[in-house]
Amino acid sequence: MIDPRRSPRYPILIAVVAFLSFALTIGITQYSFGVFVTELEGEFGWTRSEVSVALSFFALSGAAALPVGWALDRVGARPVMLASLTALAASQLLRPFMSELWQFYALNALQFAAVPGAALITGARIVGIWFEENRGRAMGLTAMGANFGGIIFSSLTASLIGRLGWQGTYFVYGLLYASLLPVVFMVVRERPVERRDEATGEMTGRPVLGGVTLRVALRSRVFYIVVVALLFAQVTYQSVLPQLVPHLENVGISRTQAAAALSGFAFFGMGGKVSFGWFCERYPARFALIASLSCQVTGIAILLSAGASPWVWLFVPVFGLGFGALGAIMPLLVQETFGLAAFGTIFGLINFLTLGAALVGPPLVGTSFDATGSYRTAFTVIAGLFVASAITISFVRPLAGASRAAPVPRPVTEG
Repeated sequence: MIDPRRSPRYPILIAVVAFLSFALTIGITQYSFGVFVTELEGEFGWTRSEVSVALSFFALSGAAALPVGWALDRVGARPVMLASLTALAASQLLRPFMSELWQFYALNALQFAAVPGAALITGARIVGIWFEENRGRAMGLTAMGANFGGIIFSSLTASLIGRLGWQGTYFVYGLLYASLLPVVFMVVRERPVERRDEATGEMTGRPVLGGVTLRVALRSRVFYIVVVALLFAQVTYQSVLPQLVPHLENVGISRTQAAAALSGFAFFGMGGKVSFGWFCERYPARFALIASLSCQVTGIAILLSAGASPWVWLFVPVFGLGFGALGAIMPLLVQETFGLAAFGTIFGLINFLTLGAALVGPPLVGTSFDATGSYRTAFTVIAGLFVASAITISFVRPLAGASRAAPVPRPVTEG
């Protein structure tokens, strides 16, 4: 096992593992899903709606976040990541043998329940622990793996299906998850084992993470303000991005151009994570969230007013930067507000409580389109929610003790 005391660049290895886990987890579970749809329809005779129902199991990611966060704070990141990646590998390796629709649903349920422990919460925790001075940039760079996975696996899946079939492609993805297991086992550690005392040159022991407990967080008004603000902010994930291509087609833009706009989103989303992460190192994370939401509100205004004119392309970088930044800002905001001592449990609970964004947003958008024939009303309401989130988060301040690390006493020697 790698000893971090002998490797001054050890945190970089931690960041690389988190990046790879993000890329595999998000790239395979979300971006590649649509490429398998027609293959499964042709193989089993399932309808488009029956296959698409499997996406609803993504809600399990929010539900699983609470027990995953609790486990992180008690047993550490490595066991949680190993268990989660094993579940993801199993969910892919078993798919070539499925023959019934319920089996497809069960494997998707297993897959989405494993997402928080494989990347979302675990990655944020280990990066927050190992990177103190440049935490914002490190969080942005590792979370950028999700965008990287989207760029890679959307096209890779189509290529592999053409050569290996859908069964072989699922099997390859299962092997990719399995190949990350020994890397996680050798590299990932919860936090440095020892630190060197600058005055004496001696190793002082295991540092204790600063922060408040879950009980203290729940007794504060700040916790509930953060929940409401992030609930409104996360509506964009399931309500704007999936409807971008249909909206652009609805106003007269070709599907090819609309798909190009979606690819541009992934590119600018990567830039948003790094740039806003850097911003969080210099200014409070709540300011970064307000800036991110402002970009998204401005982007929606451009989208609705531009129609099919060339001005619509300005929407892609403006909205994409703000949208992409959310993945880095949210864990940084929670760490800044409550600290790292109980980050897993607190962030997991917040993810669970904001699950309504994924459950309410899509029906809202669909109902609005069916009633009016456009997405204008729904997108306007969503922009209003972003404004409400920005106003709400402006009242957040870090709790006392959130950034205070408890000192670790050295053993006292006699003589």
